[in-house]
Amino acid sequence: MAKTTKITKVEQGIVTIPNPNQSDSVRVFANVQLVPEFMRFAQWCGTPRRLRQPFTQKELAEEIGVSQDTLTDWKNHPDFWPLVKETVVSWMRAKIPDVIGGLYERAANKGSAKEVEFFLRLAGMDMDKGKRNKNK
Repeated sequence: MAKTTKITKVEQGIVTIPNPNQSDSVRVFANVQLVPEFMRFAQWCGTPRRLRQPFTQKELAEEIGVSQDTLTDWKNHPDFWPLVKETVVSWMRAKIPDVIGGLYERAANKGSAKEVEFFLRLAGMDMDKGKRNKNK
């Protein structure tokens, strides 16, 4: 008897199917046959240029076994740029502690008043709040 696959989620053209071999789900994109390669290209595009490996799109095409024309076509796929955005947001979130640490170092050591004010605002200590309320 053939085993059926249950689709667990359909959202913005992305079908999520449970993967019996992993705890994650497999993403399926309409009109994309090479899903891992498609996702790898989106992740590569969402990585800052100086951190990309391989460095060029041509080298990536060779590495994942597709033509450069295929990569160009994928850039026009409706799910491509939202997938790139997911990569960018994930990368940025991972860097937040380092950015805040750098902001702290700069504000504490040689920061301008604006940098100190921004750091305090991030910490929930808006020093100008009282001044603004008095002027109303």
